[in-house]
Amino acid sequence: MKNSVVIGEIKGIKIEINASWLIVFGLVTYMLATSFFPINYPNWPSNIFWPLGALMAISLFASVLLHELSHSIVSIKNGIDVKKITLFIFGGVAQIESEPDEPLKELKIAIAGPAMSVFISIMVSFTAALLENFGANEFIIVPLRYLASVNLVLAIFNMVPAYPLDGGRVLRALIWYYKKDLKAATKISSSIGGFFGYFLMFSGIFQALGGQLIGGLWFVFIGWFINQASQTSYQQTVINDVFKKIKINEFMTKDVVVVDYHKTIKEFVEDYLYTWKFKTFPVRRIDEIAGIVSINEIKAIPREEWSNRLVIEVVRPLTEGMVVSPECTVTDSLALLAKNGLGRLLVMEEGELLGIVSNTDVLKYIRIHSELE
Repeated sequence: MKNSVVIGEIKGIKIEINASWLIVFGLVTYMLATSFFPINYPNWPSNIFWPLGALMAISLFASVLLHELSHSIVSIKNGIDVKKITLFIFGGVAQIESEPDEPLKELKIAIAGPAMSVFISIMVSFTAALLENFGANEFIIVPLRYLASVNLVLAIFNMVPAYPLDGGRVLRALIWYYKKDLKAATKISSSIGGFFGYFLMFSGIFQALGGQLIGGLWFVFIGWFINQASQTSYQQTVINDVFKKIKINEFMTKDVVVVDYHKTIKEFVEDYLYTWKFKTFPVRRIDEIAGIVSINEIKAIPREEWSNRLVIEVVRPLTEGMVVSPECTVTDSLALLAKNGLGRLLVMEEGELLGIVSNTDVLKYIRIHSELE
């Protein structure tokens, strides 16, 4: 997500906070300080409402972080890398590198988050009861009970069988297991997710009309988010299913524009960059591909040297991340495209350049496929 700041790393997983998190942090703190405490505990000194509200808001998001960490750790144990966890306005999301390839993996990953939330609720409730028996101050007991309740609600809400909520993922895993069809399982669970999103939105509208403006709007936003996410998730599953079956040789651009190694930088800029309007080109030296040259290499050279410097001087040697086999699937190619940062892959076999594939090619295919679907 844009406008996010990394605040740490746990087990190799980056933890970041999105700017939108500040909105809900302020909102939760405000509601606790101006409504929850004054209404339920009017005898408490008012000067502790705001600090205690802020502390409870932070505790709430710490619970969300533990929820997402549970998903992530189980995911890693099942061979699926997790790049980062982002806390944002609607809670938290773990950026898992790929979808599970088996329903049981999906089930384990999905159930881990709610299980952690239930565990936290039980442990915090037990701690609150223990401290109360020892005569602990009410200022400590109340926040603990609130945190236990919030975690229980978080677990129950996430277990609603509406994709992409955890319960929807559990449902998808079970349907996938029995029907042996991921696409059908995703369609069913995503449809329920869409209906649940609409239900939350209509509920929020009725609450707002009944005078609960902030709570109603919150339900509308959450419902909209779930509705959109369910649709996007199904479309992504359909595209992934298609891409797993398509070999890159059916997808690549075969007529590749290649730069000869003896061209000057000036010739390259005028005859290739300005003419073809690509940012990256393969470079040919006699009968072999020596590497690639991009606009980034050119920007590092003073303009007055362009006429005297050759392309071969700035060529970037080929690496495994730049080259793909024609028998590779589009799904595998997309993973390489995401990692190499070039936006392009050379399709080669036994040293021979057969074609090229770019992010633009993929996006065009997705757009056409989505319209036909």
